[in-house]
Amino acid sequence: MMTIDLDPSSFPSFAQHVYAKWRPVLLEPISGSYERLVIGCAVANPSGFHLEMANALSRLSCLYAVKAEAVLFAVELAEKALKYDLAERGLEALLHPKSILSGVALGELRDGEGADLSEIGRDWMAVISSLYDPAVTKSASEQPNVLKAAEKKIGREDDRLPQLVLKLVSSRNIEIARYFSSRIVEGRVRRRRSAAHEVDIDYRGRRLVANFATLKAGSLAPAVGNIKQRLYDLKVDRERDPAHDGRIHELIVQMPSQDDPQVSNKQYERLQTAYNGLMEQADDLELRLRPFTTAEEIGNHIVEKEAA
Repeated sequence: MMTIDLDPSSFPSFAQHVYAKWRPVLLEPISGSYERLVIGCAVANPSGFHLEMANALSRLSCLYAVKAEAVLFAVELAEKALKYDLAERGLEALLHPKSILSGVALGELRDGEGADLSEIGRDWMAVISSLYDPAVTKSASEQPNVLKAAEKKIGREDDRLPQLVLKLVSSRNIEIARYFSSRIVEGRVRRRRSAAHEVDIDYRGRRLVANFATLKAGSLAPAVGNIKQRLYDLKVDRERDPAHDGRIHELIVQMPSQDDPQVSNKQYERLQTAYNGLMEQADDLELRLRPFTTAEEIGNHIVEKEAA
C-alpha cells in the first residue's frame, strides 16, 4: 500500500477565516420610485470594516443618459458618508444604521465569512450588483485610523460649515449638491494660495454662486480677514464670467444670534460691529452678505434659491 505524506499547509485553514456582518448599500436614483441600485457592500466586525463600492458605474449612462452624472455624484457622496460613519462607529454603523443621504439606505443585515473583510465585500458585490465587475481591481480602502484622522481635520471649526451645508443640501436635493466644489465634496481643507490670481468658490449653481464663512466671537480678527478674502474671490469670479448670466453672488456667513448663551453682550457688540463693516465692504463690491445662525438655515436658503 502506497503511503502519501500530505502537507497540512496545503489545506485551507478555517482558523484564518473571519466572520462579519454586512449590508448592501442601496440607492434610489429616481425620488419616489420603486427602483433600487446596489452601489456597495458595507462589511464590519469588531476588528474593523470594509466598504466595497460598485466599480462599473459607466453602465449607468445606458440607463440614465444625461442624468447619469447626478447618479454618479450621489454614489460618490454615499461612499464618503458611509466611510466616515463606519470609521466613527464601526460595527455599530451596520447594527444600527443612520440615515446617510436622501435616497441612500442600507439593506438587510446578513452574516458573511471569508479570508478577510474585503473578500467578503467583493464576493457579495459580484453576486448582488449589476454595477460591479469582479475583474476590476480597486485600490485598498482607507484604514479606519486614516479616516478618523481625516475626519478630525475636516472637523476643525474653521472647516466644518461647508461640510455641514453640503450634507443638509444633499438630504434635500442631491442634484443641487453636485454644485459644491470638489474640495468640499472630497473633504479637503482649503489650501494656501500659491498665486494671487487664484480664486476659491465653494458653490457654483444655476442661480447662485456662494462662499461660506463663519464669524466667531472667539477669533474675530482671523474670521474677518477670511471673509474679506472670500468676498474678493466672489468679486473676481463674477468679473471673469464673460456671459454675466445674472447669477447672484453671495457671501453666506454663519454667526451667533444675539440670544446665544455662549456669547456675552460685549462679544456680540463686537461681532455686530465687524459684521456691519463687512456689509459695507460687500456693498462696495456690489455683492450680497447673508447672515444665518445655523447650517440648516443656510442649506434651506440654497435649496430655495435654486428652486426659485
